[in-house]
Amino acid sequence: MIKNIIFDFGNVIGRFDHLECIKNFTNNEEEIKFLDENVINSPEWLKYGHMDSGLVTYDAIIKLINDRTNNIYPELVSNLVNNYYKYITISDDIINIVKELKNKGYNIYLLSNTSDPVINEFKDHEIFKYFDGFVLSCKINMLKPNNGIYEYILNKYNLIPEECLFIDDREDNMATANRFGINGRYVNKDDVEDIKKILKEYNIL
Repeated sequence: MIKNIIFDFGNVIGRFDHLECIKNFTNNEEEIKFLDENVINSPEWLKYGHMDSGLVTYDAIIKLINDRTNNIYPELVSNLVNNYYKYITISDDIINIVKELKNKGYNIYLLSNTSDPVINEFKDHEIFKYFDGFVLSCKINMLKPNNGIYEYILNKYNLIPEECLFIDDREDNMATANRFGINGRYVNKDDVEDIKKILKEYNIL
């Protein structure tokens, strides 16, 4: 029986269309392509997790990216890294889902690879008053899909894996959750209807 719902943040609770975001910084197609490939989908962000680890400053990440790309667009890189999170949004639909889950008596948690600037931007958002706990990569210096962050949330909140449903938009994160006995379910990015579908499959909504 599911008693605990664990949400990812990016592309699940918070909507982040990276191409829409980039277009707030430039309309030049070459620069858009550069920022997409070398910042959003960069090894610094995705492969090594520097943006969300809590171990590397944004200034250091900017330098790494600019050094790797021979300082082609240093100001664009700096502007995007320092301001991308301002273009994350939380829809009324997801707020209503979380509110309904809470009213039904479920415990609700956040398990997210995220950074301090993102958390500071959203820490006072109304949705989080419905959450019972938070495990954030930048605070504990551990990232999904590594085992440690899953062990951490289970131990911190005394959760029984089989009583947890974890909703995330990355297959590798699901795989680790499932190895721990957590009911990990993949959802399409920024797709509230897909979240509803999964919750209905478990007779939660």
